[in-house]
Amino acid sequence: MATDPKKWVEYEPGTPCFVGGCDRSAEYEVYIYDYYPHIPEEFFEQDYTCPFLCEIHMTENEANAEGRRVPRGFVLYPYTNRHHAQGYSKYAPISQVYPLLLDASEQIAVPQLILAYQEVNEELIRYLASHPRLLYNLDPRQFEKLVMEIFRDKGFDTELTPRTRDGGKDIHAVCSTSLGCSLYVIECKRYESSRKVGVEAVRALYGVVEKERVTKGIIVTTSSFTNDAIDFATPLKYRLSLRDYDVLTQWLAGYGDSRRLPPFVDA
Repeated sequence: MATDPKKWVEYEPGTPCFVGGCDRSAEYEVYIYDYYPHIPEEFFEQDYTCPFLCEIHMTENEANAEGRRVPRGFVLYPYTNRHHAQGYSKYAPISQVYPLLLDASEQIAVPQLILAYQEVNEELIRYLASHPRLLYNLDPRQFEKLVMEIFRDKGFDTELTPRTRDGGKDIHAVCSTSLGCSLYVIECKRYESSRKVGVEAVRALYGVVEKERVTKGIIVTTSSFTNDAIDFATPLKYRLSLRDYDVLTQWLAGYGDSRRLPPFVDA
């Protein structure tokens, strides 16, 4: 996908929301997005029918959309994509796109599309596979849903556990074969890269594994693990698995490939 999407209307300070009768200023730039999985190729450009929205109308636009956000699909919106093009709407906060900021190497930073209104589906996973740093834009619950979908794609029966304060497990994943059923408990840590998962979290999950007598516990993180955490888990390799950012990006890249081994196996 091109780093600079085609734009039809340039933003200027004071640009209004493009919903008729709205006197609020624009807060989001709107894009039309589609993904062609068999090529593969992505389509990504500013929505010329409604290039800018305020936050209120952006939220209404998503809440009242009809259709599935899948490759080559159609979604009907009350405000955007008025020419009914194939694809669906994405949004980028004006504060992030204008002005474009330069990073340390003086290259233009790519605008980060807001992920708060995207369901976890094949297109989102493939987009994250190409732009893994956007994993840090997901909120913790979205990250849990992402991990759950990756395991579901690999043949597991999955479910999110109820949210609790004490943590310990976020996902149940059941693997059924001719030899029987195995139950895995998965804890997800959507941490910044500088924040490593410590041994306390690993010990806590191991306690859950032993208490509930499940097959194995897995911690999946967007970060990495401290040496103490790795030392604790290493002799328990048949009961615990630690999966870091590097492994996670491999899972994203392999999404949809049914020939891959289950993720807790080092292929």
